[in-house]
Amino acid sequence: MYTTHTISVIITTCAAIIAMSSLLFIPLQIQLTQKRNDYADDYKAFAYHGKEISQTLNHAQFLPLTSNNQSHQIKVIVNYSVTDPSLVNDQNMNAIMRVYSSNGTLIKISSFPNGFIINSTSGQTQLATTLTNNTVKNVKAVVMFTNATKNANFSNPLDVNLNLGQKIP
Repeated sequence: MYTTHTISVIITTCAAIIAMSSLLFIPLQIQLTQKRNDYADDYKAFAYHGKEISQTLNHAQFLPLTSNNQSHQIKVIVNYSVTDPSLVNDQNMNAIMRVYSSNGTLIKISSFPNGFIINSTSGQTQLATTLTNNTVKNVKAVVMFTNATKNANFSNPLDVNLNLGQKIP
């Protein structure tokens, strides 16, 4: 069979291979950790929880357009307050208004094409859209502040139920 010397050489070789292979993985693990930390700023949008901006309703309306009774306009004006000061003058933001019919079907989405920069800790923003389907008489508008790419929420959703012809001061 095997001599004591052969067994000793095999054990020593295996131990050396194990020790060397573990040394090879340490730099890789350190590099992966450093990369994760280097790119942490790229993923900071995922840390937002939808409470960085608080919003309240200022005005809303769902009215026929005077020039064309076949179209109706939905307009929502919200007052906002920034609770996370790092957002002021720093990031390109957006606001989205989703309009739903009375049965919950999404009818239209509107937002700012190029986003906007919030310049102070409080202010107003207006979203408006036109519906060309004149059979819709009741809608629910949901307004939310987001990042520029519209994939991270920065505010609570603001829901407004409107009937055709209604104005909410």
